[in-house]
Amino acid sequence: MARRVADVRLGLRVLMGAHPRDPWSIDAPFEGPPLARPIRVAVLPEPPGGSTDPKVAAVVRRAAQALADAGYVVEEACPPRYEDAVNCWARLILGDFGSVLGMLTPMMSAEAATFLNNFNEGIPPLADVAAWSHLMIERDGIARAWSTFMADRPLVLSPTWTQLPFEHGFDSATPAGTAATRELMRPVVPANLLGLPSACVPAGRDEGTGLPIGVLITGRRLRDDLCLEAAEAIETRLGLATPIDPAR
Repeated sequence: MARRVADVRLGLRVLMGAHPRDPWSIDAPFEGPPLARPIRVAVLPEPPGGSTDPKVAAVVRRAAQALADAGYVVEEACPPRYEDAVNCWARLILGDFGSVLGMLTPMMSAEAATFLNNFNEGIPPLADVAAWSHLMIERDGIARAWSTFMADRPLVLSPTWTQLPFEHGFDSATPAGTAATRELMRPVVPANLLGLPSACVPAGRDEGTGLPIGVLITGRRLRDDLCLEAAEAIETRLGLATPIDPAR
C-alpha cells in the first residue's frame, strides 16, 4: 500500500525473494520474459456471483479505456469457472479456518471474531481427508482453466470491490452485513486462491462521498511487473489529485 504505483514497485523490489523463515518463498526475477505487444486485457466490469454497483462498473470501463489509450487491447471477457473459484476459496480458506477458530478467537477483536463466525455460518467444515483432497483437485482444475485463459490474455481488469465503500463496522454488525461483504469482495478472491499477483489502483471517485473507487489488475503467476505496469498506465491517465478535502 502506497501513494503511487512507483512506490509499490520500489517496496516490492526490496521485500521480494526467498527467506529462511518462509520455507515456501522463492527467488524470482522481478521482470519476466518480454511479451508480444500489444498486451491483451480481459475486462470484467460486473463479475458473476452477485451484483455490482453501476458506478463501480463504470469506473472499470473507464480504466479499460485508459489502458486502450496506453496501447493495450481490451475486451470484455470473464475468466472460466469464476464462481467456482470464489466458492472453492471460501471452502478452502474459511472451511479450514473454522477448525482453529477457537484457538484464534482470544487473539482477535470482538468485531473480527464476529465477522469470521458469521462468514463461517454458510460454509460447511471439511468432513475428512478425502474432502480436502477433492478440494485440492477442484483448485487445480480452476487454476488450469485460468492459466489457459491467461495464455492469450495475460491481464484481467475488474473491480476491487463490487460495491461502494461501506461505513466502519458494517461488515461485522449483522449477519446480513457479513453476507453483503462476502459478496462484494469476490473480485479479490480468485487471485488469492490461485496464487496470482494483483495490483489495485484508484480510477475514479464516488461523487457522493468523495471516496476513491479502485480497480484490480490480476496477472499471470509471477508477473507482478505486468500488473504494476498496467496499474501505472491507469494511474497516469486517471490518477486522483491528492490531498483531497475530507468529505463532511
